[in-house]
Amino acid sequence: MENKIFETAKAHKITQKELACKGISASYLTKIKKGHNPFKKKHIPLLVDSFNKIFQERNIDKIITIEELYITPQQELDQLIVESIIDKSIYSKEKQEEIELFGREKEVHSCKYRYIIAKHNQRIGKKEKALNTYYDLLNHFSCSDFFYSILIEVIRLEKTELTYAIYLKYQKKINQAPYKTKALLAYNTGVSLLETKKYSKAILCFNVLIDMPEITKHYYHSYNNLGICYQNLGEYEKAIECFKKSVIDPLNYNDLEICYINIISCAREMKNEILVKVTVNKLEKILKELENGTLYQTYWNLGLAYLYLEEKKKAVNAFEKEISFPINLNHHHFNPTKYLDSIKQLVLLYGHQPLKQQELIKTICKIPKKMMPYDFFLYILKFYINNSLEYEANFLIRKIQL
Repeated sequence: MENKIFETAKAHKITQKELACKGISASYLTKIKKGHNPFKKKHIPLLVDSFNKIFQERNIDKIITIEELYITPQQELDQLIVESIIDKSIYSKEKQEEIELFGREKEVHSCKYRYIIAKHNQRIGKKEKALNTYYDLLNHFSCSDFFYSILIEVIRLEKTELTYAIYLKYQKKINQAPYKTKALLAYNTGVSLLETKKYSKAILCFNVLIDMPEITKHYYHSYNNLGICYQNLGEYEKAIECFKKSVIDPLNYNDLEICYINIISCAREMKNEILVKVTVNKLEKILKELENGTLYQTYWNLGLAYLYLEEKKKAVNAFEKEISFPINLNHHHFNPTKYLDSIKQLVLLYGHQPLKQQELIKTICKIPKKMMPYDFFLYILKFYINNSLEYEANFLIRKIQL
């Protein structure tokens, strides 16, 4: 506020002596400028009159209003934050201390500032700190402009059944949200429930997207997730229908591959051999189009399907293909459990083929130790011992030092 007054005076070459009036002297203005005396809100009308009197005397075509001259502490804070965002100093410790000190002294706060800092902490891996800030904003501040953004981040970060309680708590507001926001909140909540195996509750959330009049970003993903939920609940027919609806483009081979894998998994659990055969044939055609891709889990699923159909040779080829892909623990589709199970399946399928077993042991040696549980090693060792494969058992012990 003080800066605005003295900036206006400087712009029009008005001295403190000229600006002084009854109720506020030139010496008091000088002390305010130097920060020795506080500026009081009651001074504003006096200064507005003084400015306008000077403009009139100088024939300056300008009229100052109280709103132009008076900047509230909240406006000052907002301006400080905007400037700090532009020059990116907002992420520095010094600037954050300055903003927080200003807020305490002036008794004002900024949801925008807190939200930006929380997002920054989220990006640099301080998720717990970010989450605490988001909750603080939801529970203690009126953040209408950022409410949905904050809620989306809370639900993204929680990844537990707690997200459903949060969703229910704010459901009335969520139902009034723009349809894309409403869809995203429902989808993220559903994903969290799916990951925590709360399938019935997850179905309610994914159905929100399915029942919306507009097709949103996660519409088809919701059908796939619904299929997974129904499959885990043993409702295989419903699951298969959902998997079929999850694909919009018949030439999108990646989506078709996921769809067929899921249907095969259901068909095996249903003991529907005909459906397994038909879908495996469709999958084989799709895989020809995707032969240069790294398809984690796909060939493990296909191997199990071939075992179900008692096609041992094809099963071996599928499991060998699965473990031929590079191990990438950071890839969201890579599944260590299924990768190791492919090896266990090959141990059984190779049986008394020493050279094959020895090659498999060399592959096992390349697996990161943190990925290989002791039970996995023990399973293979027991198989070798029980099947008189002493050399392979010793070879495995020598190579693997757990």
